[in-house]
Amino acid sequence: MLNRVFGTLAWLAAALTFALSIALPSGYGIGTTFIFLLSLLGLFVLKARWCELSQDDRVLFWVFVLFALSMFVFVYLDGWYTRELDRPSRFIFVLPVMFLLLKSVGREQWLWLGCIVGAIGAFALALYERQSLGLDRAQGSEHPIMFGNTGVLLGLISLVASMFYFAKQRYIWMALALIGCLSGIGASLLSGSRGGWVALPLIGLFLLWQSRFLLGKKLVLGGSIAAIVVLACVVSIPQTGVQGRIMDAVHDVQLYQAGTDKNTSVGLRFEMWKAAWQMFKQEPVLGVGEYGSVAVKERLIEQGVVIPEVLNFSHAHNEFINALSLRGLVGLLFLMIVYLLPLRLFLKKMRQHPDNWGIRSYAMAGALVPMCYMDFGLSQAMFSHNIGVMMYVFPIVYFWAAVRWAERKELAK
Repeated sequence: MLNRVFGTLAWLAAALTFALSIALPSGYGIGTTFIFLLSLLGLFVLKARWCELSQDDRVLFWVFVLFALSMFVFVYLDGWYTRELDRPSRFIFVLPVMFLLLKSVGREQWLWLGCIVGAIGAFALALYERQSLGLDRAQGSEHPIMFGNTGVLLGLISLVASMFYFAKQRYIWMALALIGCLSGIGASLLSGSRGGWVALPLIGLFLLWQSRFLLGKKLVLGGSIAAIVVLACVVSIPQTGVQGRIMDAVHDVQLYQAGTDKNTSVGLRFEMWKAAWQMFKQEPVLGVGEYGSVAVKERLIEQGVVIPEVLNFSHAHNEFINALSLRGLVGLLFLMIVYLLPLRLFLKKMRQHPDNWGIRSYAMAGALVPMCYMDFGLSQAMFSHNIGVMMYVFPIVYFWAAVRWAERKELAK
């Protein structure tokens, strides 16, 4: 009885994490806070044990622990500013949640509905901000880049949900999931966050290729053509703002190359990357640290290497370059571990269940999280924001638990 109650509440909170993530101010924290507090109680009531974890469960556990500990060490080396412990601590706080979801009764299908509702809610909010409030970029309560990237993530997961429902022949739900897909992508387009747009064709092709045997050649070809047509329409219609954002980027690059204006969106990124490279060359192993980077930037400005505006930013707007500059090669290594090992676990499950979409779909959705974040990281330091950390660690644990529960249910048939 208790197992069923905890399972219902836990999976409901997991679904709410997606549903409220960017549709409400700090909405991602509502579901995650509730499920974390529930997990602390559940550890004792349900008597979750380490010995019950599989080898792959333990790999995911230690990946998060080691990444968090590495970040704690870097905070210590940077002067022990304890406020910087907040974001990496989320990699620890999510661990009891993993125990709870693996132990309590699975309600994993609720995750799909949470993502679909979250994507539709994000698009409704973005449309309201652009049309009614007259904002240039939709953003909710977040930075436009974080809002747009999260919208892309919700949209792509909704696309996987549509494949799950297609395999189950639940066509009304499939149509709703496709609406969620278009809504998440639409929210990103209205945010004007160009970095997330790179993920759409690349990950879209990955999803179509991985689903080719489920959908068949005709649907894959038709879906590809439809996506190209929609993309062309979105780019060509000025009211979407996509064409303008792309042209702005091209213009920024031209200005930077000509040396006439470096204080543009793209130009500032180039200057931040230049400064980050200088920091890496100074301390290639452990980096200069976030607080230590200020003095380095000031010196580079005095030498005329970069423009003074780089001091307005605490990170390099690129997760990989940021890790190299602030935490050196060691920091980049831990970053790649926290990306690639969870991705490897999900891809492994996809290989193990090539035709079982009751399992494979959850593994595919889980794989999307690190894949999207590696793309987002090309133009934004996602882990420098609370929403960036929370919408990485918790969805990975949610979908990993969903995969494990789907496997158990398959074995029980």
